[in-house]
Amino acid sequence: MATQVCLLLANTFLINLAFLFAFLIRYGLPFPDVNFVPYKRSFVFLTLIYISALSFFRAYKSRFKSSWDLFQRVFLGFFLGTLLSVAFVYVFRAQWGAFPTSVFILSFFINLILIFKFNQFVLKAQKKIKKQVIILGEGKVDDIVGKKANVERRRIDQIQELLEYSTVDEIVISDKITNAKDLNLLLYLQRKFKAEILFSPSVYMGLLPERISGNSSVELLSTFIGKRSDFDEFLIRMLDIVISIGILLVLWPAMLLVSLIIKLTSPGSVSYKQQRVGKDGKTFTLYKFRTMIKDAEKMVGPVLAKQGDPRITKIGKVLRRMRMDELPQLFNVMCGQMSLVGPRPERPHFVKMHKALQGLRLAVKPGLTGLAQVNSFYDLHPKHKIKYDYLYVQRRTLALNIKIMLQTIPVVFSKKGW
Repeated sequence: MATQVCLLLANTFLINLAFLFAFLIRYGLPFPDVNFVPYKRSFVFLTLIYISALSFFRAYKSRFKSSWDLFQRVFLGFFLGTLLSVAFVYVFRAQWGAFPTSVFILSFFINLILIFKFNQFVLKAQKKIKKQVIILGEGKVDDIVGKKANVERRRIDQIQELLEYSTVDEIVISDKITNAKDLNLLLYLQRKFKAEILFSPSVYMGLLPERISGNSSVELLSTFIGKRSDFDEFLIRMLDIVISIGILLVLWPAMLLVSLIIKLTSPGSVSYKQQRVGKDGKTFTLYKFRTMIKDAEKMVGPVLAKQGDPRITKIGKVLRRMRMDELPQLFNVMCGQMSLVGPRPERPHFVKMHKALQGLRLAVKPGLTGLAQVNSFYDLHPKHKIKYDYLYVQRRTLALNIKIMLQTIPVVFSKKGW
């Protein structure tokens, strides 16, 4: 508690020091009274706003699992604080209207650096930036657990003792869990602590053959497999957004032309909507350019399209060959329902029919492209997709996503699959 009070008092001073630095950068010395007087009259209120925003994002909690965790909270605190401060000055613009917006922008970056580095220094000295790791089981964990962590080991039958912990950042499974009650408790702990669940290599490799054989005891583990650190997930999400926006900006004329051609060459809507199964089994509406005749599935029901399928229109064959029918799914990516890379999303009907499309495969967001698409045929049968999908889930990283995207480019221009 004493550390938090000291940080709060020090931050109060540093926030105002950052404002003075911002004025110095903006105007030099001496500060012009017309701009500086509004700050002198409002600095108490502004300081309270910033401290409150930092407290709201728990920038003064007793322990942080990493410096990145601390940085995120400080960044969000100052981002919200800056927005509220600008709004506050605007509301009282009659008295403080001369307060320059540029000073708020400069102070944001100065505050971010000052407060983060100072708090990081103090918290590291107090050993309060350290991950709390629990190893469940007596097996080897190899290099999964980092050196900068408080590590405790518990047997699988002691999992219930974790309910007494106040915080847990990471749970490493080093022995096989077969009890359904323990699996449910593990799921509860993951949600309670928002902890990352990792598996030792031997345990993970044991899951795959069990899942393939249809052992339902590992169904719940699909929530944990494929999850990466917050920073990795953030980078993957940013890559999805940036690439999706870039493709849409470049190809919107082509997409407009495709829409026009579809409308002129066959009756029916331009786009095609279909329910697909996404991460953790949640369904969402997937969008595609229509490549089949109107109401293609009304007579035959949900069946997989095949090469030479008579339901596919002439323009549809071209779109499928060039993968352009998938472009509207960039909006699914933007909405966070899909990723650019991942297992292809399947219809609920086929997910129920093929066990290989369930469980661990649904641990990550479905993608526009994936290992199966760049290493085999576009129309690969679901039962053969599992080896590629599980391999991707196990090795999922930002670098692998970039590699698969680059490998997708020649696939698009080849005659592979469709």
